[in-house]
Amino acid sequence: MKRIKITALTVAMGALALAGCGGSGAGSSTTAGRVTVLATDSPREDYGHVWATIYHVELTPQGGGAPVVVFDNSAGVTLDLKTLRDASGARYSFLSSASVPAGVYTGASVTVASTMQLIKTGQTTGTSLTVDSSVARDASGNAVIPVTFRSAKTITATATNVCIDFDLARFVVTGSKILPSVVEGDGAGLNDPARHEKDDYHGTVSGISGTAPSYSFTLTMGSGQAVTVTTTAATALYGAALTDGAKIEVEGTLDTAAQTLVATKLEVRGTGSISEDRKTPRAGGTASALNATAGTFSLTIKRAGGFTVSGTTVNVVTNASTVFRGDKGATLTAADFYTTLATTPNVGIEGTYDATTNTLTATKARAFDPSKDGPGKVGEKHSFRDAAERGGSGDAIKDHGWGNESTHGGGSKDDDD
Repeated sequence: MKRIKITALTVAMGALALAGCGGSGAGSSTTAGRVTVLATDSPREDYGHVWATIYHVELTPQGGGAPVVVFDNSAGVTLDLKTLRDASGARYSFLSSASVPAGVYTGASVTVASTMQLIKTGQTTGTSLTVDSSVARDASGNAVIPVTFRSAKTITATATNVCIDFDLARFVVTGSKILPSVVEGDGAGLNDPARHEKDDYHGTVSGISGTAPSYSFTLTMGSGQAVTVTTTAATALYGAALTDGAKIEVEGTLDTAAQTLVATKLEVRGTGSISEDRKTPRAGGTASALNATAGTFSLTIKRAGGFTVSGTTVNVVTNASTVFRGDKGATLTAADFYTTLATTPNVGIEGTYDATTNTLTATKARAFDPSKDGPGKVGEKHSFRDAAERGGSGDAIKDHGWGNESTHGGGSKDDDD
């Protein structure tokens, strides 16, 4: 048997006054709290990457009663837990915010995929480990891991932060099986906005207020999950007009003090299935082994979703159907795209994945310079949809009245970031 260590999930509970949400197990109050779910990691040197997919998180009310769902995503959110730690300490990835009945909670349960992919430091391929059969399963066969809080947590109008860590120091690996241990952590650095990752979130808009460029609205992500999103002059907004009922993809970071998601990019999809959009294979990272003639390169993965990561890299194929973008969404030719990658190899890809050949065939590809991309880390996921697919004119300023030519760079190419 071998024991390994890593930390993975954080839940921050920030109570807000809402009406009509009482619950029997969590107390009889009609006031509701708001639970914010994040992910984090702890240092580990012998594993360079640990990929896990999180589907569902719910809280356990004191004294019984139905568990309270605070995160649910049928497509799952796949994270390389190793990226959620740097030299300064823990980093956090926001998963969800949800209304919960005010009251007392004694623990949580976290539902993850039945396998985890672990890649040792210095190696390029990983090992898929199956969660031990002693761990409970849901109807889909996913593993349901219980968490007991060190002391019961009371959700009131005062914000409460609770950190839950996947503690690989207590994970037991036996052959191809892994027995997880999940415990409550201390949430160090949770209130520092600089410690939060940018990521993509999908949902429906309601309650828009404010004027360009400072908007505020509610993003509803399903299963009672909702978060307030704010925009600023630095937010890149594109696609169709931003209206109540619009389906959007927003990239941003969580402000735990205000309990808001501060948007760095926002794409108005207009129509389409949010759940299907979550399932689209995508990856971000750094490109190497460029072959512009063949339209191929190797991508060292920093972020991924919609497919099972099997190693540190994925083969990328571009073709005549690929939409190429650069910084600020500028449309690029294939030649310009590969020229850009040669000097700035940071790229985000969306497309179709072939597990047999470990190949991602790109329908969208975006080369970007992190220094022009706002706060965050290289390799984060990005949006790269063309004007026809977005359903708008392709001109963010015209569609939204967002900024002016001096802030957006002017020109017809500046339509997508």
